[in-house]
Amino acid sequence: MSLRNGILNSLLYLPPVLACLLMAVHHFRGAEPGLIGLWVTVPFALLLKRRWADKAVQLVLVGGALEWALTVDRIIEVRQLIGLPYQRMALILGGIALFTALSGLILETRRRKQVFRDHERVGPGLGAFLFAAALLIPVQLNMEPAGLLAERFLAYAGWWEAFLLAMYAGWLSDKLSAPRQIRKIRPKVWLTFSIIFFSQLLLGLAGFEKLLMTGDLHLPVPAIILAGPIFRGGGIFMAILFTASVILVGPAWCSWLCYIGAWDDRAARALKRPRTLPKWRPGIRVLIMILVVGTAFILGRMGVGTLTAGYLAAGFGLVGVGLMVFWSRRTGHMTHCTAYCPMGWVATRLAKVSPWRLRIASSCTDCGACTPACRYDALYPEDVQRRMPGEACTLCGDCISNCPTSSIEYRFPGLGAEKARTVFLVMVTAMHAAWIGVARL
Repeated sequence: MSLRNGILNSLLYLPPVLACLLMAVHHFRGAEPGLIGLWVTVPFALLLKRRWADKAVQLVLVGGALEWALTVDRIIEVRQLIGLPYQRMALILGGIALFTALSGLILETRRRKQVFRDHERVGPGLGAFLFAAALLIPVQLNMEPAGLLAERFLAYAGWWEAFLLAMYAGWLSDKLSAPRQIRKIRPKVWLTFSIIFFSQLLLGLAGFEKLLMTGDLHLPVPAIILAGPIFRGGGIFMAILFTASVILVGPAWCSWLCYIGAWDDRAARALKRPRTLPKWRPGIRVLIMILVVGTAFILGRMGVGTLTAGYLAAGFGLVGVGLMVFWSRRTGHMTHCTAYCPMGWVATRLAKVSPWRLRIASSCTDCGACTPACRYDALYPEDVQRRMPGEACTLCGDCISNCPTSSIEYRFPGLGAEKARTVFLVMVTAMHAAWIGVARL
């Protein structure tokens, strides 16, 4: 019986796998190696045995059917121009298009659904997959030089990379559906994002120029996002990207998308329980921001060269690294991010435009379990008592994992607490995955 069940279960994979292989052959004939890799990879998503992954594969197969339909249209047009018959070819390829579109329906059978947990939620994984794809597809279609790295090494491989990153977004959002997983997973994937970013940068500087976004380098110091355009009098792409990110997910830019912050987080975690930072910490950050903006403006108006400005920016960045090593490690708080980086202040202020908030419900018992989880200097006992995190909160969600009464909640107008958390994590994980693909200097 078990052998028979195994054979029947294997047959469930046959139609979608065959459809994907036919697509791979189609792109082989078109000399499109990146798309061959995409279609050979798609069936492996079924091995995840997650309902959202099945849905993602079904949607990709519908896209494949559309490609067959477009191919039929092109063949008919060409054959009509040269006076050749086209009916039989159109019928065959039309049948393949229909088979491709319908092959995913076998994933809806009862036998396939038996491999999933009855309570499994489709929304988070599928939502993150779709949102990440929506962010990455325009990059693949419109950026020149290619914005997705794989495209620079293999023709049409940007589509392959976009699919893999979208699947990663779906997987990550699905894993974070359990609130207790946020604190465990977020620092690891954030650090991975930063390692990828700096590895590409170092390899690019070592001579592998394809790994650089444009080749027009600037230092990987977050303050330059603000100071650079003021100094140059233009070049606001990173500022626009930063602003859009904060509007979409609030100050979570600082806890999910910043390539520097992950190292400050790692340094702060050297101390198991964070200490109290001085009361003057917020004021110092404001003064530093005014100093950075003022210096950039003055240097730009004085016509100071980019080399001199670059040395100053590098010095500013090295001071920040020193804070991570010597202050964050000793206090358990991310002092670079909360007391030094101007973009952290801008993010928390600009985030007031964003509707996302973190609130503490009336069910809170003031147990204090959330305080040691916060590395952003935002959940002291007095913050808990007033039922609202401090101004340095970045919506990272680590405190949610620690709360024994589930009293800390994401809030969004018109959404309940659980749905708000789901939507927020879908958005931030999709952006995190997309930024892995496009965040390069």
